[in-house]
Amino acid sequence: MVDLPEFPASEPEDHAAELGRRERLAELEETGLMDSVPEEVYDRAVRLARQITGAPVGLLSLVDNRRQFFKAQSGLADAGVADRETPLSHSFCQYVVSSRTSLAVVDARTHPLLAGNGAVGELGVIAYLGVPVRGPGGEVLGSFCAIDSEAHEWSESQLKALEDIAGIVESEIKLHQALAERQLLVEELNHRVKNLFTVVSGMVRLSHSNGEAQVELEARLQALANAHNLLAPLIQAGKPVGDRIALSELLETLLTPYGQDHIARIEGPNVVLGPRASTSLSLALHELATNAAKYGALAVADGRLAVQWWVEGNSLVMDWREAGRASEPTGTATGFGTRLISVAIEGQLDGTLETDLRPAGMTRRITISRERLAE
Repeated sequence: MVDLPEFPASEPEDHAAELGRRERLAELEETGLMDSVPEEVYDRAVRLARQITGAPVGLLSLVDNRRQFFKAQSGLADAGVADRETPLSHSFCQYVVSSRTSLAVVDARTHPLLAGNGAVGELGVIAYLGVPVRGPGGEVLGSFCAIDSEAHEWSESQLKALEDIAGIVESEIKLHQALAERQLLVEELNHRVKNLFTVVSGMVRLSHSNGEAQVELEARLQALANAHNLLAPLIQAGKPVGDRIALSELLETLLTPYGQDHIARIEGPNVVLGPRASTSLSLALHELATNAAKYGALAVADGRLAVQWWVEGNSLVMDWREAGRASEPTGTATGFGTRLISVAIEGQLDGTLETDLRPAGMTRRITISRERLAE
């Protein structure tokens, strides 16, 4: 076994830490391969490994911090092993993962680290040649290996062949993950388009029943389009991004057209909105801004608008404060815009809306559960 990488004589100090490292385990989980059903593409690879090495067993083993799972296997049944997983006490593959390199042993019975491993005494693992299998993000997920129940002198060509096949396996994992992510993206886009048609249909119906001018409906639709430009998912390296947005960014996008002279402050903690919540909240905020530009703080020279929010328990509380002139002269706001705000906040987001109208200004307090904001 000249020039082949050998197992360490004792367990490395960082062995357990590497197996349990959060980033590695997260990528392993993201692949969805642990505990998944057998797939012919991987089974074909381990059969090829047996043919090339002459070993009786070939495995694609995935390793977490407590067990190894055989995503693909060939020859295990003939070796008397029925289960598709073993604890780490019966694993050689764990050392390929923690060392992040290929490893080989001719006879584990004489090896100081491996002789006491349960795979030797209970599973008959004597010789082993394994190479790392990496996920799309570069983390080592497991080992692609050949196993013999007798001492076996592995060759450099066999090692190189396993590394080449492992590269094909890695490409297949990347492809499967990319396809799964794109399918999820298609389903999410379909869901959003249905929601958007529902929202737009309701806006047109309400606008028509209230006799609104076409220009006002067009302004609402444009504001909705601006908000969706922030939410539209993109494809980067096969992954959807941009599907969530910070509340502060949404407010700035909706209020920027009105200039900075009237904006006293826009402040609050970082709150990230889900796509559904962003759509509904953008409608409500646009209506508030539109009313302020018609009748309130954005309509007079000395008017000032302040938007502040904070978290109370499991809820977000937002105050929309206008000073300088009330959006409605006095009393209770009952116009179309106010009804649309109520539908968005109370109907679509299950929140509450409180309004305090005074001759000198107005405050609207919006309260929404953080769970609904994440949708």
